[in-house]
Amino acid sequence: MKRYWFIGVAGTLITVVILTIVYQLWWGSNKLPTLDRAPSFTMSDMYGKPVSLRDSDGKVRIVSFHYTHCPDICQATNFNLIRVQQKLKEQGVLGDKVLLMTITFDPKRDTEQMLQKYTSSQGIKSEGWSFLRGTQEQTDQVLQGFKVLAEDQGNGIFMHSNNLFLVDGNENIRAIYKMGSSMDNEQIVKDIHNLLND
Repeated sequence: MKRYWFIGVAGTLITVVILTIVYQLWWGSNKLPTLDRAPSFTMSDMYGKPVSLRDSDGKVRIVSFHYTHCPDICQATNFNLIRVQQKLKEQGVLGDKVLLMTITFDPKRDTEQMLQKYTSSQGIKSEGWSFLRGTQEQTDQVLQGFKVLAEDQGNGIFMHSNNLFLVDGNENIRAIYKMGSSMDNEQIVKDIHNLLND
């Protein structure tokens, strides 16, 4: 009797171990790693309303950087983010579960009025998407926190990093993407849903 009991317990344990391994290989491999901690910040949107990263905790955030006078990659990035925004809206998660945040690293020229003019000219809708600006000190702190390089070359053109960030509801950076025309919008949306189901 004891022998059959031992075999039964051993069999159950082996089954649990095998199922755990399979679960980790299948589900764990799909789980996005935690790459870094996003810096806390409070800036203002293009209407002067304070926006804090902490205020949107619990939601997935896409954080990107740009400046309105950017001649190339920023424009391509925002064009792709328009597509991501539309897809998230169609899926019913924009605003309630997912937000886009775009921070300027040129607050001197990117005033509230300039950001309003820019978004209007680019056909960018504000639903679930905030364009943010701060003081130069606030901007420098956010750039440093995200490890983003942005240097004014002296002629109004910035040399800058080409990364945008996927931030989970706990302010952890879970993915980093390259900006520009080669952005993988489908992968970004897929990763967002990965976090929503995490």
